[in-house]
Amino acid sequence: MVRKSRKSLEGLPTLTSSSDVQKRLESESQSPVAQPIPRKPSPAFKAAEGERIVSSWDKLNAQLEEERAAREAAEARAGLVTIKMPVTGQTVEFRQQEIDVDLIDVPEANGRFQSLLDELSLSDILPSIRREGQQRPGYLAPKPDGRFDSLDGSRRLAACKIAGIKKYIALVGEVPEADREKFSQNENKNSALSYWEQARIYGGMIERGDYKSWNSLGGALDISPVDVDRYKKLYELPELYPALFVRPTDMQKSFGEVVAALRKKNEGALIEAAEELRAQRKEAVRSGEHWKDAADILKALKSAVRTRAPENVGAKARKPKLYSVGPGAVPVKHSKSKTTGAIKFEINPKGLSADAVAEVEMLILKALGQVK
Repeated sequence: MVRKSRKSLEGLPTLTSSSDVQKRLESESQSPVAQPIPRKPSPAFKAAEGERIVSSWDKLNAQLEEERAAREAAEARAGLVTIKMPVTGQTVEFRQQEIDVDLIDVPEANGRFQSLLDELSLSDILPSIRREGQQRPGYLAPKPDGRFDSLDGSRRLAACKIAGIKKYIALVGEVPEADREKFSQNENKNSALSYWEQARIYGGMIERGDYKSWNSLGGALDISPVDVDRYKKLYELPELYPALFVRPTDMQKSFGEVVAALRKKNEGALIEAAEELRAQRKEAVRSGEHWKDAADILKALKSAVRTRAPENVGAKARKPKLYSVGPGAVPVKHSKSKTTGAIKFEINPKGLSADAVAEVEMLILKALGQVK
């Protein structure tokens, strides 16, 4: 065995004795335990937990909205509100007046379908207006004929009419024509338009040539391709469908896709069910009864399409039969669809004159009672 010299141990740390270790443990057990400093959760963690992160931009917007509301409230008490217009940049003064409700029009540019406003769809504001009267003024712009355009508050106006209020409290200002549509859209943020009404606005933009197609509209307005297709399908829906809901805003953005699929299965049954629901809703408005929610309406439409067979469906299908008698006779094919019951005649026009085609057409129309 090789012995290490004392010199070779110099510089190494001195080992603690067992008694020293025991004393240190006893001392630590008697001293208060240090509490861990809580860490502030990161924004990413908050977002993962479902908490909305309020940015400085959100705070600034909220502050500006509060200041705007406070300013308007103070000025409204004095009967004067000053607002900078969104398009022309002009500053317009609005003075408070009382206007006969029968002199107020709601222009199409407002975007909100007035025919969809009734006791049911206005149930969020109508009771308080009936009880306390109109508490908040709307915005109007005078017209050359002495009437007024409603720029904001068309729901409030409709509720006042239903409640029997004859004089509408409004802030009236000379708003330039170029600003009226944008002003109405900005003010509609207080009570958002339904997806169907927004789709009607988008479709109108395409019809008047603002955009060449739905895809170009989506690109310009930063709307995703999925939502562009949904808005397009909503635009194709008649007013019958949003009129089924308690409020048009209860209609989901995907409702047009659902209706398009149901149409393919049985359009007749779908329309019949929708008309029945509309009649039932009108009765609910008249009687004050509770009306169906959006899920129940969708369920009723789907059920109708499933259970109601299209007309003529179920009738025995007719195999195609070919008629051709004698030399020079024109072949005629007669068949009946198994799925829809549709009756079809196919005529080979070879060697058939235009007069003969017109004569056949007239015979069919007479047989169907279309002409005498």
